[in-house]
Amino acid sequence: MSVNTTDFARMVTRFLTDYLPLQRGYSKNTILSYRDALKLFIVFLTEEKEIQLSKFTMSGFTRILVVEFLEWCRAKGASVSTANQRLAALKSFASYAQIERIDYMAPLQDVQGIRSRRTEGKEIAFLSVEQMTLLINQPDVNTRCGLRHRTALTLLYDSGCRVQELCDIRLCDVNPGNNPTVKLHGKGDKYRTVVISDSTGSLLKEYISRQRNGALQNQPLIVNRTGRKLSRDGVQYMIDKYVREIQAENKAFPDHVHCHQFRHSKAMHMLAAGINIVYIRDFLGHEDISTTQVYSRADNRLKNEAINALAPKLVAETGLPDWRADQDLLGFLNSFR
Repeated sequence: MSVNTTDFARMVTRFLTDYLPLQRGYSKNTILSYRDALKLFIVFLTEEKEIQLSKFTMSGFTRILVVEFLEWCRAKGASVSTANQRLAALKSFASYAQIERIDYMAPLQDVQGIRSRRTEGKEIAFLSVEQMTLLINQPDVNTRCGLRHRTALTLLYDSGCRVQELCDIRLCDVNPGNNPTVKLHGKGDKYRTVVISDSTGSLLKEYISRQRNGALQNQPLIVNRTGRKLSRDGVQYMIDKYVREIQAENKAFPDHVHCHQFRHSKAMHMLAAGINIVYIRDFLGHEDISTTQVYSRADNRLKNEAINALAPKLVAETGLPDWRADQDLLGFLNSFR
């Protein structure tokens, strides 16, 4: 790095290459998320504020500037939760920079003091069992592409994995034999092994036999059409492709299905089947059961809506008399000791 490089540039470099991976042990995906937030901040500096990056130093990294950046993100269409994620990355950077530049501790602590905005609880979007079955079975397994796509979509649902976890699955992580399982590499660089259905195990056997036979065990389980590791965008492309096919014949099918809806759907279906919330937490890889409770609340809300829809309209249809009209009975009850 040039001797003319600013302290801000040096700080960002050490933050991403030393502090996060070596000192904090963050996973690659988390580091990339922090990198993206800093890249967006730099775009804001150069394009919105018209500041030359070669002249921007840590002395300019102030609370006012960060607040302006967050407002700029929201004006660009970022949701409250997305803006909060950007803020969390910058606050982590400020925390690290305080150690490196003690002389800037006070203004950096001001940055850390910026509060995240509260987000309203979102409705959990998920597919019914029938809808998920239709979507998963849409790819034609008699074609090479169709078999690969059905395997990916089936595993995304049946394992309840995150989309990045699906992309990271290697051949050695899969046990498609008796009592089939798959090992997932999740958030925080943590691993978990989840049980999958026998039918999913059989599908995996067929896919591996036809398309991955001879590949090294540390190679990706599912690859794209060029033989490279599957990407998140590649998974979304698959989903969009088959959603369009289904909608051509069934207009009632949801317009857009996101990768994460497979995970939401699996959790809701497990809950509806009476599976204990603690097991669902472990299955999904949640650290805190409060994260899993959102599915329980959503399930209760659906049950309440169903009950209310079925409830007889007693007041509207029966015209019950006013109980206060019977004053003799009321007097009796009031005098009763």
